Amino acid sequence: MRSWLPPGHLTWQVIGAVGELDLSGFTAAYRADGQGQAPYDPAMMLALVLYCYFKGIRSSRKIAAACVDDVGCRVICGGAAPSHQAVAQFVRRHRAEVVRLFVQVLELLAAAGAVEGHCAAVDGSPVSGNASRFANLDQEQLEARITVLQAAIDAAAQAWLAGAGEADGAGSQQLPWDDDGDDDGQDGGGPGGGVPRPLAAMAATLARLHAAQDKLAARRQAASPRSPDARITAARDAVSNAGRRLAQAEEAQAAVMARYQATVAAGKPWAGKKPVPAAENVRIARIRKNLATASSRLAAAEAAAAAAPAKVSATDPDSRLLPAKNGGGYLQGWNLELAAARRQILLAIELHDNPADCGALITMIEAAAANCELAGVREQIRAWLADNGYASTANFQALEHLMLLVATTGEASQTGRGADGRALPAGWQKMAARLATPAGKKLYKRRAGLVEPAFAQLFARFGRYVNYRGHDAVDAEVKLLGAVHNLAKLFEYRRRHPAAAPA
Repeated sequence: MRSWLPPGHLTWQVIGAVGELDLSGFTAAYRADGQGQAPYDPAMMLALVLYCYFKGIRSSRKIAAACVDDVGCRVICGGAAPSHQAVAQFVRRHRAEVVRLFVQVLELLAAAGAVEGHCAAVDGSPVSGNASRFANLDQEQLEARITVLQAAIDAAAQAWLAGAGEADGAGSQQLPWDDDGDDDGQDGGGPGGGVPRPLAAMAATLARLHAAQDKLAARRQAASPRSPDARITAARDAVSNAGRRLAQAEEAQAAVMARYQATVAAGKPWAGKKPVPAAENVRIARIRKNLATASSRLAAAEAAAAAAPAKVSATDPDSRLLPAKNGGGYLQGWNLELAAARRQILLAIELHDNPADCGALITMIEAAAANCELAGVREQIRAWLADNGYASTANFQALEHLMLLVATTGEASQTGRGADGRALPAGWQKMAARLATPAGKKLYKRRAGLVEPAFAQLFARFGRYVNYRGHDAVDAEVKLLGAVHNLAKLFEYRRRHPAAAPA
């Protein structure tokens, strides 16, 4: 069957690339004492996964099916047919090494001389997660579901323990979750058996709901000043401060009135303007008006928060509700961030826990710089480009030591003033002036050509979705997608430059 494939087929390229990688981390995860069933060769499994991902086959079941009728898969596996459980377990078991695989492929690109140019661009785009956007719950809904589920777990556990006790004393008994009354020791219910699967499933759901509560609390603590919770907190502080000033002013005015009355009663003249009661004092009336304004703002903020309370996904708490890229609406997923160099070679691929890109710029540049250092091309990238979604005073100050070009207005116009004619925010003028120069305009024009096609190529090959749930699992998945993307760049570069191919 190997003779069916031409010399330059993708199968041989993938097998050769896997042979250049350091797989010691994969092999170290298995027992070396010879006990237990022998696992599939990690090199074979990795080549199978990379080959199938390269062809857009990402489902473990479809990968297992491809091992039956795909010639490339059969050659890679030597006629073996790993099950879909074996494929899924391989990716899950070696998650840390899969993440490190991205840097290893970047090292191969750097060694071949494929990482060219001196500038890189950063951008983000939403991808759909493995969760429904209709599964988002607010704090009250989470608490209600946790209460109901906890009661159901307690009742099921008591029934299971009671059934197990009766089974010990009077033989087997059909439990509520047993369809046929058979007890094979896998679903529990018998001596030495495990927890029943329905009970374990409810416990897992309860754990996800608690994780959703923790995630919701963490997002509230890290909320931006414009978030509903932050606005309510600021409004409450304003009401408290206004109330305190009003009380102090009324107390001081009452003291002045008491001294005035005592002076008049003693028949002595009062020095100065005649005081008036607090209810008639102009300054106190102004403070009272400020208190009323602050109270109305607090009521408006609380009403807005009640109308649209903060929610979190009960299916995948780490995912977010994001504005969809095409067609409008919203999707439940992740904000995928890329840092790309010339020919759309990815220097970093990360997840950002916010629909807005602004907070990801520092993280992406640091991640890309770290990956470049590991790949041996740290000093090569000298300029970083980003669109106006990343513009902020904090980013400009933190990255002042770098050659950074971030749009302060739209893509077409780079002037010293905003698109609507208003002055730019404080701290943006230096960046706007840098972009207004001929050299700045010429360099910034490269941004779209560096990173925008990278998203198009990724989504065309893999689709705009992820299969896993949880930040760590999705992070490993997108790192694998980025590694395959860069592997395609490596194969293309070696095709155009045969001298760069290994001997």
